[in-house]
Amino acid sequence: MPNKEPVKIDSNINSLGINFKDSKKVENYLIKAHYRWLEDAVTGPVLGETLVLYVENSRVKKIVELDEQNLIINIEKNTKIKLKNIDVQISNIKQ
Repeated sequence: MPNKEPVKIDSNINSLGINFKDSKKVENYLIKAHYRWLEDAVTGPVLGETLVLYVENSRVKKIVELDEQNLIINIEKNTKIKLKNIDVQISNIKQ
């Protein structure tokens, strides 16, 4: 007889590799950290060990890319999430 108990779905286990829990932790940290460029950026998902950031223009993209290592270190210190890199993309609306 089949088991009729519902199976809890873990949203962090998916074929895309998106970790929703880590994505939310990073987003909350960035909001609390008050980075000046965050007004022109939107946090995306954490894909494996890569954070995706969507920015509005190339100026902000360059600022984030220059500060990438410092940002990764601060995220790791404050959220205990280990990232290898940050993928900064210009949002589709602005392309």
